[in-house]
This record gives sequence, C-alpha cells and structure tokens, in this order.
Amino acid sequence: MASTLKKAGRYEVISELGRGSMGVVYQGYDPVIGRTVAIKTLLTEGLAPQEFQEYKARFQREAQAAGVLTHPNIVTVYDFGEDSGVLYLAMEYLEGKSLEKIVAEQGVLPIETIIPMYDQVCSALDHAHTHNIVHRDIKPANIMILDSGLVKVTDFGIAKVMTVGMTQAGQILGTPNYMSPEQVKGRAVDGRADIFSLGVILYELVTGEKPFGGQNITTVIYKIINENPIPPRELDAAIHPGLNYIINKVLAKNPDERYQTCRQLAEDLRTYKNLGGQASPSATVVFHAPPISAAQLEAPSEQTAAPAPEAPTSATRPALTPAAISVDQQIIRPVSVQVIPPVTTRGRATHPLVWVLLTLVIAGALGGGGYFLFLHKPGPAIRQVSVPANPPPSNAGATSPASQPESTAPATPAEATENQPAAEASAKTGPAETAKPEKETPVASVAPTPARSGRAAPAPKFGQLLVTSNLSGAQISIDGRSDPGWVTPHAVFADIHAGTHLVTVSKDGYDDAQQSVTIEGGRTGNFNAQLSVAMGEVEIKTNPSGLEILIDGKSFGPSPVQAMVTTGEHSVTIMRPGQDPHHTTVVAKSGAAVMKTVTLAGATTPTGIVEVRTIPPGASVLADNQPVGGTTPTSFRLAPGHHVITVYRSGSRPMRQEVEVTIDGVSKVQMTFLPQ
Repeated sequence: MASTLKKAGRYEVISELGRGSMGVVYQGYDPVIGRTVAIKTLLTEGLAPQEFQEYKARFQREAQAAGVLTHPNIVTVYDFGEDSGVLYLAMEYLEGKSLEKIVAEQGVLPIETIIPMYDQVCSALDHAHTHNIVHRDIKPANIMILDSGLVKVTDFGIAKVMTVGMTQAGQILGTPNYMSPEQVKGRAVDGRADIFSLGVILYELVTGEKPFGGQNITTVIYKIINENPIPPRELDAAIHPGLNYIINKVLAKNPDERYQTCRQLAEDLRTYKNLGGQASPSATVVFHAPPISAAQLEAPSEQTAAPAPEAPTSATRPALTPAAISVDQQIIRPVSVQVIPPVTTRGRATHPLVWVLLTLVIAGALGGGGYFLFLHKPGPAIRQVSVPANPPPSNAGATSPASQPESTAPATPAEATENQPAAEASAKTGPAETAKPEKETPVASVAPTPARSGRAAPAPKFGQLLVTSNLSGAQISIDGRSDPGWVTPHAVFADIHAGTHLVTVSKDGYDDAQQSVTIEGGRTGNFNAQLSVAMGEVEIKTNPSGLEILIDGKSFGPSPVQAMVTTGEHSVTIMRPGQDPHHTTVVAKSGAAVMKTVTLAGATTPTGIVEVRTIPPGASVLADNQPVGGTTPTSFRLAPGHHVITVYRSGSRPMRQEVEVTIDGVSKVQMTFLPQ
C-alpha cells in the first residue's frame, strides 16, 4: 500500500495513523460534510483482475452489513469506495487508545476496570449477533477506549473478507491467538466464536499471560484445539474463584459449553463474587483432606510404630497420594468429578494419616524390594537350584532360560504356601529337595515374563497431521482420499498412521500444492500449503485491428493484445467508435496460450488512433461526450475527422481538447489538471 496516498474518493488524506497486515489507516477529511474521518485502505496487491472484482464485491457486501449496525459501542461506517484500484472505508474518527496499547503500557488490569469495559464490548457484540453478524477478529487492537471512557469495537466484517481471496502468505491470517477452535479448523462459526475471543482477552487482562502461547502458528493452533489453558488461579492464587470459573467457561472447546450470548457473560462478570462455588465446564472440584500440621508430620515414636502392620484398605489409599494432600482447598481441572472422603480415625494418640503414611512407606519399600528381586534374582536362583550338584560344569550351563522354572511366582505368602511349584520348594528348602529338570519344564512357560517387563514400550502407531494454508476453502486430500469437511485454512487430522503420506491442497483457480509428509507415532506432522493463482495467456485479435480491448473491465489497449490472466472464463469487451461495444468471452487455461480472433460485422470503416494522457493520471475520458472506457493513460480508435476529447477527475475541473483524427494515424492528447 503506497504511503503517499493523498486522496481516497472525495476524502482528503491528512496523515497516516497506523499500518497492519490488512491495510493502512489514515486520518482524513470529508469536504462535503466538513468532518474528520478515519480512512482504512485494504491491501489488494497481487490480486488478479477477476479476483480483485470478486474481492471488491465481497467487501462491499460486508461493509454494507456492518454499516447497518447502529450502536454506541460500534464504530460507525460512513462510506465505501474505490479510487485508482485502492479499496477504502470511511468511518468514524476516534480519539483514544486501543486496548492493545493500554495493556502494553499497564500490563494486568484491575477487575474494576475490566468489568465496565466488557459490559460495553458485550453490548456491542450482542447487538451484532442479533443481526447475524459475527466479528471473527475480536482482539485488543480492535477494541478502542476513548478519552471519554466510551468503548468502541472496530473492523466488523473485515476479517471475513480478508480470509478469502488473498494470494500472498501472511496477508490473510495474523497470529491466531484469539481464534476459537472451530474457527482455526475452518468450520462455520457463530457469535460464540466471538465469545471465545473475549475469553482469551479476559485471560490476558487478568493473568498477564496468553492462554495459548507458542513460538509459531502451528503450536498456537495445536494448543487452541487440543489443550486447556492453565486455570488462572494456578497462576495467581489471588484471583477470585468466581472469575476463575467465568474464564474457564468462556474458553470451553465445545461452543455449547460456553456462554451462549455476550449478555450472559457480562451479567456473570458483574456478579463474579457470587460464583465461587460453581464448577467450570469439563473441570473437577477436588475436596482435599484437612491440612496436616507440622507436628503431625514429625518422625513417628515407638508408640506410633507399633500398629504399622495394620495397613489401610485399598479404598483409602487414593486419598493419601501426594496429589490429594494439600494445605489449602482449590479448584483444579481433572477429567471427572470426585469427592475424596476424610480418613477414618482410630485413636487419639496419633493422627490416622501418620499410620497410613508409615504403612505406605513400609509397603512401598517391601514391594519395591520384591519387585527388584523379581527382575534381577530369579535367573541365578533357579539355575543354582535346578542343576544337580554332581554333573560336570559343562552341563551346568546347558539349561536354557526357556527351561528354567520361574522363582517369582509367590507374589504373596498365601500363594507361596498353597501353590508352590517344585522349583520354588527346592529354592526354599535347599539341595535336598531339588526338582528334576524335566519336571520343571511346564513351569518354564512363564519364564520370559521378566524379560518382557524390562522391554521398551512399542512406539505409537498413530500421529496427527496439521494442514495450514494461505487460502481458506481449499480442499485437502490425503493419499488420494478426501472429504467435503477437509478444508483450509486450518485442519487437524488425528489418528493418522505413522509413515509417509501424500497431502494435496487444491482450489479452483489456483495451482495445487502437494507435499509428502512423514508422520511419526505420537507426534504431529505439518504442511503449510501456499497456493498461487493459476495463470494462463490469452491473445485477443480483432478485424479490423486497433480497437480497444477490455478484459474483465480493465483496458489492455488497442488490439491485438496479449495478457496473463487467471485461469477460467473472462469477459472481453471490444470498444467500437460510433457503435455499441461488442461483448464476448475467453477461457484461459493454466500454463497454456489461448488465441481468440473476433471479426466485427460492418467493421470496414477506416479509423485512426487517439492516445490520451493526463497529469496526474487516472482521469476518465469522453470522446464527443461518449465514454470510451478505462482511465488515462489510454488509447482508442475514432473515425477520421474532427473530435472533442474531454477528461475529468475528482477534485479537478474538467478539461477539453479538440483533435483531428486521420486514417491509421496516431493523434496524441495530453492535458494537465489544475486544482479547483
């Protein structure tokens, strides 16, 4: 976007206010109304002519929809237009700061400041949602805080237009930190997507941290779709539980679990202190055991050590794991709801938790020691017991592991007593009870078990695939398979078999993007598809030649003309002096040249060429008070003789010049505009 813009339609540009990925914002002046306005121009570089026209029509529809939103907390849109290929919006000029700048200056904001601000933002979005308009790009930069304290939401409808049609990377989507899961997946969204964005902002304002941070866009998208943010109270215990509840609810992955309207969110924020006892969506409230004093955690005395064999039942053990013992009560986010019961007391002398802790320590030590012997002792012990004392040493080592009896079978004393194998009996009673090797064979079937327990777990067989693109609505196929729901800009595929897969992203009017992606088990593979416009060459010839050719409304000069255009059908207009324009079409093909020759009936009248240039350029041209199409500099044919050429441009006085046209001659007209 040129930084030397001086005018946009009737609006005069005063100064540049800001520049971003979508365009440039200027301070302007409306000479007709006599008021200061903000002028937002949009980036359209790189768009093909047909794509630009579609983009312009789409943006005009969105601007009209946003223009009907009349609300004190929504920026008013005054006008939409195009000037020399520049699309612009004229809107209400605001004096204040964006929330983005305020946060950069102040950091975490007090809740007393957040609540009245959110009350106004929610009111604005609620009004838009009732008119079936979704903002799609709620972020701190689009929330303005005026000097008067009034809050204004900006850029309604622009995000929807900017996500379609742009062909250059980085011009469609900025950082998606504030997008909802359904939006980054490229699915249809409603007002609840804006509510999720409000939740992301609220999280930042309260904690000073981003809920879905990351070093790159892939990480951010993955977290938005798959991970829950750290609950605010875990970052700052001073945050009220009711505020923690609101933030967790508004950031729910499932839109049905969020607030369904902005009004509901605003109402809960106003009364957040009354919400401390509620559970967040998909969260668990764990009621912890009473705090344990320092005296209760001292080393046990002889009196406390005596009852150690009285181990608690397995039902009480989960209550005593480190995760359940805490010195305070808090709200956390496990998977399911559970209420942990208090420990039943047995006596006055010692707190029951001490008994259980001691029992667990002893049981853990015994179990750990037994497990160690289970892994390391059975082989040598069995070899020593199984082999008779008198065979030669060469035979002693002949017993294979598969034929050795398992000495680890007695997991409990009862099993050792009741189900003791011959090999185990010999291990306990000595050589006098040594079992014969051939009778130990049936027991050897379990011998490989210890080896299996020490073997590494098999690698996961499935991974994930994340596909991103510079265009939305592009179709994704994996190994030749596709589905109507597999579309960009963002798509996450779970349970993809580990291995190499061929991923193709395609869209009408664009060249396919294709890449082989290797998926590792338990990991996420990435493919960022950059689709470029499919181009083809067309050549238009006319009989007679020298007639002005317009393709999709844009002048390409006198015939014959050659032009690179996007693939597909294009409209062709042939300007005929003194006659109605002739209309036809041409179909461009990717990587190919298409020639079209048009013979015009009765077109034998000799003509001459007129070339018109103006300073500055961009003026409209009339020949004998009839428009010739296009803007200066331009050329066209006229019948031989005397003609009057008129040029006019916004903000300048119309100018006229007479010209004499000769057969097959070239008559040049050049005029310089003077300010009014």
